[in-house]
Amino acid sequence: MPKSRTVNSVRNIIWACIQKIVMIVFPFIVRSVMIMKLGEEYTGLSSLFTSILSILSLAELGFGFAMVYCMYEPINKGDNQQICALLNLYKKIYSLIGAVILGVGLCLLPFLEHFIKGAVPNGINIYTLYLIYLSNTVVSYFMFAYKSSLMTAYQRSDIISQIMTVTNILLYALQIGVMVVFESFYLYAVLIPATTLLMNISYEIISRKLYPEITPRGTVSKDVKDKIKKRVIGIMLYKFSSTTRSSFNSLIISMFLGLVLLTRYQNYFMIISSVLGVLAIIHSSVTASVGDSIIEKDPEANYKDFNKFVFLYMWLSAFCTVCITCLIQPFMTLWLGKESLLPFGIVAVMSLYFYAQTMGDMVYLYRTAAGLWWEDRVRPIVEAAANIILNILLVKIFGLYGAVLATVLTLIFINFYWGGKILFKFYFKRSMREYILKQIFSALVTLTVTSITYGICSFINFSPILTLIARLPICVIVPNLIIWLCYRKTDAFNEAKKFTVNAVKMLIKNC
Repeated sequence: MPKSRTVNSVRNIIWACIQKIVMIVFPFIVRSVMIMKLGEEYTGLSSLFTSILSILSLAELGFGFAMVYCMYEPINKGDNQQICALLNLYKKIYSLIGAVILGVGLCLLPFLEHFIKGAVPNGINIYTLYLIYLSNTVVSYFMFAYKSSLMTAYQRSDIISQIMTVTNILLYALQIGVMVVFESFYLYAVLIPATTLLMNISYEIISRKLYPEITPRGTVSKDVKDKIKKRVIGIMLYKFSSTTRSSFNSLIISMFLGLVLLTRYQNYFMIISSVLGVLAIIHSSVTASVGDSIIEKDPEANYKDFNKFVFLYMWLSAFCTVCITCLIQPFMTLWLGKESLLPFGIVAVMSLYFYAQTMGDMVYLYRTAAGLWWEDRVRPIVEAAANIILNILLVKIFGLYGAVLATVLTLIFINFYWGGKILFKFYFKRSMREYILKQIFSALVTLTVTSITYGICSFINFSPILTLIARLPICVIVPNLIIWLCYRKTDAFNEAKKFTVNAVKMLIKNC
């Protein structure tokens, strides 16, 4: 990887880490205050509306991802005219998308009460609250959200992270204040679109300062539009399948099991998604660099890089799986008390969900960077349909277990396996047998280290805080030691070690 790409990736990762810390710590505090001051039903209502509007945001069709990909080549060539034309198209499409989301969102108003099993909190008008959440979703499309993709394409996602960090700290501080002082859910909700507006204005001001020569103007040729159309369709389908994993899960749990159980599930899922978000820093921060590498290097050279990234990423995934399995119950007890705990069986299947999700992440990174959305167009449809159908069937039979297991099954058999076949067939152009065998071995190692570590930790049961303190060093030392023993003599370990040492040296040099 050339120095410029490494520097950009490292810088992006640093700021993405800072942003992620803010996005983990502050929502955790806000959720705690909401549960204590307002109650579990309010938290469930917030999660429900967020899920509904995440589904509505499918109208965005993944257009932003496709535009970033289309900008890689003209940026690499210094073709500002083409970049401006793409940005102009992006601006027009986003305005149309905002209008579509607003229209469909308003059409859902008469059906809101059918998405909730049981009563809503006293004194809450769900229609007014929903309109506030809808305005937050719509405002970005009519303002300057498209400018964030420009900075992403220029490998300056660190600036986006800085803007999001500042505005989110402001949002969370104000939300905590209004809940403590006024105990008002309406004021809490109104702050969300207000800070979204501030964030998008910041994108516009800073992008103009950094790239004054890049403004929305000109037109895109028909050939480029046809390429974008193919990519947008492919990404739209992927986004639909990924949304069914989280938003539809929450919607189905709310409809069949109620707001209180949805809140308790979301408490656990918040921890899982936070860890996934930390791992996502890695692959999202290097996406532009991988895209640049795919343009400059051949598939064989990129396959070697792919193997390095997969090895490092799955090591991190195994370590995180151990920590989730062993630490989440004492953490939840410390946070919300024993009355809010779900059975350990749910922890086990959610840990499995976490690992199954990470198995396909590196494949998705390379598939996205290579622009294989059109080739991937059928798989997400099958995954989404299977996930929705299995969720509805299994939640009726097994309750909450069924909702999680349905997603695990589709992640393993459709997202991981089928998604990998597409990357290997259309880009690497080689058999994926070696990759599958490595992933099976990695999964067996993860199962082993998780079982051993949990077996040791199960003997440590003190107060929640002491249990966490005592179990943490075990979770750090035991799994990493076993993984090191398993891989220390392999080529994958040596290649990953060289890459990591070089990356750390580059980081120190450029700090």
